[in-house]
Order: sequence, then structure tokens, then C-alpha cells
Amino acid sequence: MRPPGATPAGTGRNVTIKDLAAELGLSITTISRALNGYSDVGEKTRKRVAEAARQLGYRPNRNAQRLVTRRTHNVAWVQADNDRKFVDPHFVEVMAGVLRGARAGNYDVVLTSDTPEHELAVYDRYVNDNSVDGFIIDLPREADPRISYLLDAGRPFVVHGREARSGAYGWVDIDNYGNFYNLTRLMLANGHRHIAFVNGDEHFTYALYRRRGAADAMRDAGLAAANLKLLNSLHPMGEAGFQLTSLALADPKVTAILYSSTIMAVEGHAALLQHAGDRKLAVASMDDELHYLDLGPFTGQFTFIRSSLRDAGAALMAELIRQCEHGGPGNGHLVPSHFHLAPGLDAAVLAEPLPANRRG
Repeated sequence: MRPPGATPAGTGRNVTIKDLAAELGLSITTISRALNGYSDVGEKTRKRVAEAARQLGYRPNRNAQRLVTRRTHNVAWVQADNDRKFVDPHFVEVMAGVLRGARAGNYDVVLTSDTPEHELAVYDRYVNDNSVDGFIIDLPREADPRISYLLDAGRPFVVHGREARSGAYGWVDIDNYGNFYNLTRLMLANGHRHIAFVNGDEHFTYALYRRRGAADAMRDAGLAAANLKLLNSLHPMGEAGFQLTSLALADPKVTAILYSSTIMAVEGHAALLQHAGDRKLAVASMDDELHYLDLGPFTGQFTFIRSSLRDAGAALMAELIRQCEHGGPGNGHLVPSHFHLAPGLDAAVLAEPLPANRRG
């Protein structure tokens, strides 16, 4: 066998399937079917071909591969045209995971955008010209028209999040409802009866389910709905942390504040210093492990629910590649969340399971 990267007979050109066939004494058809994973090629031959391809520096011709497999190794991620979205750290974290997952699976991501009223036309174009193998959808709404379209089209897709039809498609999510039900009952178990919740945009299911979890925990504790003070930001979350925290603290009864994002929690800290006075406040936040944000100064003061958006992005690609390459129905994947408690909080309530009728 020639050294890695060497071309046959010193030709100075890219190694082809024909070169591999000549090197191994196998037919071009056998080489092609081995490289493309056909089951009629034995495992020993497949490994022999793969090793030769690696050592000779063979790189598949995507156009030729597409003719054989009818796959492009491209997936589409269509975004609504929103300048703020493209600099949102939450989006950047998911994208970092998606790109790593795509690289590991030898896929490319086609990232494009259009105005909301033309978004479905982009999906329709990709479906009709067969230029991608599957789709990523993020920020789902209830009865999301993008999900409806792709379910009807029968194309592989995966959703970052869920709506009511989640049993019919692949998704990656955290337990938004359960996390904020538990976070609220943690505050209640530690003596807080008036809680402010600085949430995201409830047009999106992640924020809607978080609010439902918090509201149900208050209801199950026998408290009035007014005991949960709801304050919503626009999407992307951020830039409103100081303002919404100030509004929360305008109610003197509030002794705990929950945040949907550490960006708002960190921005709100200045308002806490300015307006809290002698009030003892408990602060808790979802922490998506945003790599640009240093939470070191707050780890002894805030309670966090941690779950990696970057891991979620990699899981999105893994599920989509599985669908593209093996078919079958989409699978759901719940990314783990972990509580990191501020000192002094009694965490016993977190060991109790959610009531059967309170599971999102």
C-alpha cells in the first residue's frame, strides 16, 4: 500500500474509484457499493476498501455520489430574516453544535433566510429541486406551518423544540415545562410566595411551556395566579434584563425572580443592586452554557438550570443524519438539565417527581 495521500503511479491527480479498483483488484461497482454502504458487500471487503481509501487519500465526488445514492449530503436551515437573530448568542451556540455535528457526519449545512411571509416558499423550492436531504427547524410555534409542510412533504427534518405534534417527527429539546415547574416549587419550598418570572417571547413554545410550568406550580401550591408576576421579552432574549427586572422589583412583595436566560439575569443584576435595597431576593435562571458569558461572579448568588445548547445542536444533526441515511420515523431526544443551587437553599423538593398530571 502506498503512503497516505499518495496518488497512484505519481499521477498528481485526485484518487478516483477506478484507482481504488485497480489498487485492490476489485470491480468499480464493488468499490462504489462498499463506499456507499450497500448491504450486499461483505464487512471484510468494506473495511479493506475503507482503509485503502484512507491511505490513498480518496475523497468522494459529491456529484457522482448523488447520482448513485440520490443524496446530496446537504441539509437546509431556513431562518426568518431578523438581524438580531443572527447575533443572538443562543443561536450561535446551537449553530456551533450543528456545524460540528455536520462535520462529523460529512454533511454541509445550507443556511439561508427569507421574510416570514416567504419562508415556506424556500422549503418548497428545496423540496422540489431535491437540493437538500433534510431540514432543521428551530423556534417552533404551536401548529407551526413549517412542520405542517414538511410532514405533508414526507422529507426528513428535525425540530429544535416541540409543539403538540411532537410524536410525529424528530426533535431535540429540554424539559422546559418540568424545569420551570421545579424551579418555581424550589422557590416556594424555600418560603417565597410572590415570584416574578422574566420570560421569553411566548409566541414560541419554549417560553410558552416554561410559563405553564411556573403557573402550574403556583396553582398546585394553592396560590393565586397573581402571585406569579409575568414579564415577557421579545425574541431574541436580551437587552431587556435591566428594564424588566426594574418592573419586577416595583412590586415590593416580590422576593424571588426567575429568568429564562442568563443574559437577562446578568443584565438584571444592575437593577437588583439599584432597586432591591434591603430586600433578600432569590434569583434563578436557565443557563444555556453560553461560552461568551462569564457567570463566575454570580455562581454563589444565583441558582442555575444548566443545559448545553451546543450539545443540542450536535444532537440535532445526529438525529437528522440518522433519518437521512437510515430512514424510519423521527426520534425525540431530551437533552439533560442539571440544577446548580445557590447556597442556603433547601433542595429536598427537587427529589420529588412531578405529579403525573404535571408533565410537559
